[in-house]
Amino acid sequence: MSRNKNADLDRVLRAATRVFLDRGFSATSMSDLVAATGMNRAGLYAAFGSKHQLYITALQRYRDDTEPELRAIARRAADRDAEQPENGVLGAIGELLDVVVRQSKEGGFIVRAAVELADDPATMRRVQDAWNDLERDLAAILARAVERGEIAPAADPDRLARTALVFVQGALVTGRADEDDGRLADATAGLVDLLASYSPSATAAPIRSQAADEALLNES
Repeated sequence: MSRNKNADLDRVLRAATRVFLDRGFSATSMSDLVAATGMNRAGLYAAFGSKHQLYITALQRYRDDTEPELRAIARRAADRDAEQPENGVLGAIGELLDVVVRQSKEGGFIVRAAVELADDPATMRRVQDAWNDLERDLAAILARAVERGEIAPAADPDRLARTALVFVQGALVTGRADEDDGRLADATAGLVDLLASYSPSATAAPIRSQAADEALLNES
C-alpha cells in the first residue's frame, strides 16, 4: 500500500472516529460516515469491510492516540530512578486523572463503547484491554507510592487501583454529560485525597488518638 493511500485511510479513520465519538455506533449511518470522510460507500466497505469493523478500527485508533500520554505518566511515576514531583508519586494519580478529565470532554470513546455495545464481544475485548492496561498503570503508581512510604504498607495497591479505575469510568461519563465542570474537578481532587488518606501519617493519627483514650480510661 502506498504512503499516500495510507495517509488517506488515516484521515478517513480519524474523521470516522470523530463521528462515532459524537453520535455513537447505532446513531451513525453509513451516510454520516460518507459525508464525514469524503469516501463513498464502496470505498469504505472495501477499506474496512463493514460499519462495525470500521467502528472497531476507530476504537483501536482512539486508544493508540490517547493512551500513550497515560502510559508516560505511569512509567515516570513507577521509575525508581526518575525524579518525582514535589507532591510525590501520588501526584501522578492527579496528573493521570487530569488527562482523563480532558479526554472525557473530547468524547470518552472507551466508556461509551462499553455502555452501547456491552453485548458485542469484539468491542468488549478492546474495552477490557483498555481497562486492564489502565488498572495496571494505576497499580504500578500506587505500588511505588507504598515503596516510597507515601501510602501505608498495609494498603492494597491492586484494590486501590481497581477503585480508581471504576472512578475513572464514571468520570468519563460525568465529564461528557455534565455542564458543571466543578463537579468532576472536585471529585477528582476528592479521589486523590482519599488515596492520600492511606499515608502512614494519616493512619497514625487515629491510632495515637485511640491510645490516648485508652490511657485516660486506665487512669479513671
